[in-house]
Amino acid sequence: MSARAPIDRRSALRLVFAGAASLAVGGHAPYGQWGVYRRRFLLILTTREDPPSYDLGERVAAQLAERLPDSQARVSRAPTKARIASLLSTHQMDLALMRPDDAAALRDGVAPFAEYGPVPLHAIVAIGDYLLVCRDDFSARHAWLIADALTQGTGASRPAPPLDPHVPSHPGAHAYFTGRTMPDPLPDAHDDEHVPESAARR
Repeated sequence: MSARAPIDRRSALRLVFAGAASLAVGGHAPYGQWGVYRRRFLLILTTREDPPSYDLGERVAAQLAERLPDSQARVSRAPTKARIASLLSTHQMDLALMRPDDAAALRDGVAPFAEYGPVPLHAIVAIGDYLLVCRDDFSARHAWLIADALTQGTGASRPAPPLDPHVPSHPGAHAYFTGRTMPDPLPDAHDDEHVPESAARR
């Protein structure tokens, strides 16, 4: 069997550029792989522009991983607040820790997020100076479970003034904080993602 001919420099460069072009079409990573990752892990979005949000996100993810292990919660850090707005508005992320005024601005579609909104954000819990927010299409059952898990060890509480009243409580979280039972699962895409099976058997 003859030996394979070595790849010359020109051929190698063609391979490099072809790979770069394929990544450029799909973004920073192939979208299919991103979708798999987002379904497998419950991601808590924070931002480098607001360093305390990442520390809090680690606490939140650790508590969710302990209380809802099937969620496989992780913290993720975006470079800017605008990137958070982009990821939430395009349904690439479901949950984020945001300052109340930022969450209200994104919900209303005003500066500094006018180009991304309005996005129908709802609060699941309040933790210190932050709201854990999601869109209105986030599963009520999952919001209930998250509210339950986070009130056990992170200082989370029902979203209420003095935090921004323009970001309403998510119906699932509202059900938890008003003593109602966990909502039944619905046969939709959001209940197929991030399902914490062990908690769902409670």
